[in-house]
Amino acid sequence: MEHRISHKDMDELLKKLEDDYVEAVTGNESTTVEEFVHEFLMDSWEYNDRNIENIKAVMSRYSKGDIYKHTFSGAFNEMVDYVQDKLTSLDQEKEYPLIHQPYGASVMISFVDGLVIQYYTGCYDVEQLRNMTPQIKQIILNALKTEPTTPQ
Repeated sequence: MEHRISHKDMDELLKKLEDDYVEAVTGNESTTVEEFVHEFLMDSWEYNDRNIENIKAVMSRYSKGDIYKHTFSGAFNEMVDYVQDKLTSLDQEKEYPLIHQPYGASVMISFVDGLVIQYYTGCYDVEQLRNMTPQIKQIILNALKTEPTTPQ
């Protein structure tokens, strides 16, 4: 794990959200990248729907400065690391080059988080997100197939 933070004195609600996230990723028994992305999406829609009030509370505490930036970003980065490790382990044939870049999982998660924000703002409901999942999965898989570029 690249990003490890101290969980001592961490906001209890943030710790619970992080633990739930890690449990969902490590408990995802998918054997392919494609299966993992599908399950990750479906789990994301359901989890965020069930825990919207807790997520809002953590975001509010963070915006008020009750949760330090380092702690909040550290927890998030740690969660991304779990996804990165899982995706890398599933892509032994390296069919998805972006997965093997340090930011591969972050790209996927940012896409999902963008849709979750749209859910929070009322653009989509969970049923719409479920119905969109096959297309969203395909978009993410196509993005993960992107070849890395070398800096100019």
